[in-house]
Amino acid sequence: MRSRIPLLAFVLVASSFAFPHLVHAAIPFFGPIIPNAANTCPAGWGLLIVVINNIISLLITLAIVFVAPIMIAYSGFLYVVNSVNPAGKEKAKGILLNTIVGIVIALASWLIVDAIMAVLYNGSFGTWSSLITSDGASFCLSQAGSLVGSSAGPNMGVTGVTTNGNYLSFGTGACAAATVQQGAQLGGYNLTVNQADTLACIAKPESSCGAINLNYNWGKGSSAAGAFQVLLEGNSNCYNNAACEQAVGASGPLNCASGFSGGNPKSDAASQAIVQRCVQAAANVSCSAAAAACVLQQQGYGAWTADPSNATQAQCVSLFSGQ
Repeated sequence: MRSRIPLLAFVLVASSFAFPHLVHAAIPFFGPIIPNAANTCPAGWGLLIVVINNIISLLITLAIVFVAPIMIAYSGFLYVVNSVNPAGKEKAKGILLNTIVGIVIALASWLIVDAIMAVLYNGSFGTWSSLITSDGASFCLSQAGSLVGSSAGPNMGVTGVTTNGNYLSFGTGACAAATVQQGAQLGGYNLTVNQADTLACIAKPESSCGAINLNYNWGKGSSAAGAFQVLLEGNSNCYNNAACEQAVGASGPLNCASGFSGGNPKSDAASQAIVQRCVQAAANVSCSAAAAACVLQQQGYGAWTADPSNATQAQCVSLFSGQ
């Protein structure tokens, strides 16, 4: 019985590591352990999971194809040569039993995990294994100077970009160029196709297509908000448009600057109400797009590319605006 403990421990540890992807393992598996796609870019979390899964698949394959037959043959040999020795026969039986139990557990572990997850996870949201590898996880890490969502290999072209008529789409919301142009028009600004494409590209590194509303330095000298991180104080006039007023049901200019001092929200109740209204407006894609179109008209793309750390934004401008 003692000899089974290390085997069971190995199976449990292996199952926990293989959890996200083992359900999709192809057995027998003989490699490659590291996919060829990993040779073109720095490894990301998704690649780590795939490599771990491949290692576990290879170990299970070796156990089935090589270890199990050898151990079964060895137990048979011991049984034959110890036909009159009770201790030798018991040893042979123990080896055979441990081998069979180990292989069965190894093969059944991913089936058990899959069955449990099929019950716990609503399949309408996709395959349960995507819980870890969705949302950003991929083979490659994003690098400064490369577009979000693209591989950092020799080809710097944008991947995962779809077209909508003459427009490019880098995702949904503020990353859809047609949506950006429509929002700008609602605010009274006309964007060319190239300008809409460029702003849609910029929205990804600025706010993950609008998923992040407030700047990471909010309350510490920065009033940046919305999909394009337009300053509520410094660019307050760009929020005084029909799209932003409609977003919060206002009947006149929002005058966001009056709620801030030095990039920070003021503490009095009246200012807090203004700040809250302006933040709500900035969270609206149409309002944020109109504000961005206003900033583009007044300052050009330098509002997004002046910071040396904004290499991705600069590349968006270079690729899609012709600058």
